[in-house]
Amino acid sequence: MPYPKRVIASIFILFLLAGSTAWGQSDPGPDKPPDPGSLPGRTMLKGLETVSANDWSTTAVRRVLQAFAFGGQADDAQIETWASMIPNVAITQMLNFRPGNRKLSSSGSGALAVGACTSLTELQALWSSDDPANPLRVSDRPYYSLLNEDQTQLSQLGLFLVWSRAMYTRGCNLFLHKMAFYLTNYHASIHIQNAGVALTRDYYNDTVAALASGSNFIDLMYNAATNGALAFAYGHFTNYVDPRNGQFHGNDDFAREYFQLLFGIKGTTEEDENYHESVTIENNALLLTGMMLDMEPDRFGSERRLDWLLSPIDFSDHVDPGGRQIYNRTAHYNYRIGALSCLEILHEKICGGTAPVKLRALSEIAARHPESMANTPLKIIRSLADNVISDEEALALQTAWASADFDLLKFIRAYAVSTLFHSPDRFKYWSAFERNLIVYNASILNNEEAFARPFYAGPVVRMYEQGALVFAPIRDVFGGQTGTDAANDRYVFKNAWSANVENPDILAVAEIPYRLEPDGAPKLWQKDWGTVIPANASGEYIVGDVAEWLWNRFIPDGGENFDPIARAQIHALLATGFDFAAVFNRGDLDAVFSSADIVEGPAAEVDTELAAMTMNFSNPDEQLRVGMAINFITMLPYTFATGGATE
Repeated sequence: MPYPKRVIASIFILFLLAGSTAWGQSDPGPDKPPDPGSLPGRTMLKGLETVSANDWSTTAVRRVLQAFAFGGQADDAQIETWASMIPNVAITQMLNFRPGNRKLSSSGSGALAVGACTSLTELQALWSSDDPANPLRVSDRPYYSLLNEDQTQLSQLGLFLVWSRAMYTRGCNLFLHKMAFYLTNYHASIHIQNAGVALTRDYYNDTVAALASGSNFIDLMYNAATNGALAFAYGHFTNYVDPRNGQFHGNDDFAREYFQLLFGIKGTTEEDENYHESVTIENNALLLTGMMLDMEPDRFGSERRLDWLLSPIDFSDHVDPGGRQIYNRTAHYNYRIGALSCLEILHEKICGGTAPVKLRALSEIAARHPESMANTPLKIIRSLADNVISDEEALALQTAWASADFDLLKFIRAYAVSTLFHSPDRFKYWSAFERNLIVYNASILNNEEAFARPFYAGPVVRMYEQGALVFAPIRDVFGGQTGTDAANDRYVFKNAWSANVENPDILAVAEIPYRLEPDGAPKLWQKDWGTVIPANASGEYIVGDVAEWLWNRFIPDGGENFDPIARAQIHALLATGFDFAAVFNRGDLDAVFSSADIVEGPAAEVDTELAAMTMNFSNPDEQLRVGMAINFITMLPYTFATGGATE
């Protein structure tokens, strides 16, 4: 059913005019009755108390999925199963680094094979091909091509698109990718403009593989420090020590950022600033010598030499695939004395004949440095889950980090089921990355829909318009858009508002025609919310029940903020396709209501009638109404930020 923009706009105007006076006054109600017989799991790490079994609910599960897996793609039955388990057991199923996690990303029809998402390069090659196994609509395939339109160099657009599509494709382990996304775009802050497409994509793929293989935090930081993407981006791939006179040639940019970015060390605790700058950093610049990258001419069919660069780095003296003589061992500091070559860094002797040997030793020292032990866990949690960390909370996180012994997975799992994460004091603004991917993962029901949608109907355009582009951190060397950045930028909210108001069909679309072969017969994807929204005992879909289900799917607060105004608006949209003012006042879109008006009186009677109406999901118009309700829900404040449990 078509609906005018003014109707959608009036919904939001009504919310702004009336909602602020009474927002959040409804009773939340529990997700499930307490289970006195359930025993809480053991505390997973020192410093963090595991949430009780009675407080571990479907809302708690959804809260975890939003923070750590872009909402995930688990169905209601799986979420109920996790909520009924001991938290410490459930979290091992929810969050793991296996290439495929079928419980987190349900294996419905058309799901990608296990492991298909571990390489963006292979995924991009598949989605841009005419392979019969390619499920992507024909018209979109050229945009995912490895090469640009001129076929002369690797495509930045293809890389941007493939990552964003993978994040709402069933079969991909979204927790694995959320952590790889954090490590590359925030922790190491690699930028495609500095490193190029090939090295950036290789670094992301390497990070996914390292997480999947069980690498701990020290391993991950060592992999970053020896990766070609960072070496090229920071320019130290040309650093060398002249073997004839021992003179250093190069820069100390990464020598400094190695400590600050990877380990959170600024030289303000154990060392005075002068020592940190003149000894630790300058000697680290000497360490970062002999890191020239190999080239493979015509790699990927590109004519651009930057696309030919290879990672990982070969630290020996050798001839690369392009026939160039590489002197990485000879160019390294004091190469002649091999293992006896030492540098004083962080008050320790770091020894080894090549850069990777020294970096392996330094990674162990840096990770255990007091500044790193204090700052690293806070940096991780601020980015993923909590913008404001008190001194007491900081101490708990630092204690847990020490207890985890650099096991990143163990640390995240323990935090995700802790009273700290599920505390009413926790607060996190969503970045445009997080918010849009959470919304799309809750909106898209299966892979046929994901692949039938044209790329511009996915989250990538909305993220870009809201200031978020993967592999292009807004701070260059200090990370991508944060939730606080998004919250403080009025244009981000304006563009998000406009996306829902001016182009509501993106979320409300009920059918999409597409082709899998250039000259093949057109196929038609059709939305069916009835496949996921539960019917009542009589097999009916009641407006009030559907409204509550949608709220819990998009806003995991246990109904705490589902106040009378929000209920009335969603009831009206689902039942009629118009907002509550239009229904109650027969088209007077300027009418203003308070919560009290809807709780009692004539307006309350209308709301009750709307909530009791039934829906028929075989009717495409009623599929659209669900989308209209989603447009309303996803512009409320509660989809721009999240918190812990309510008191």
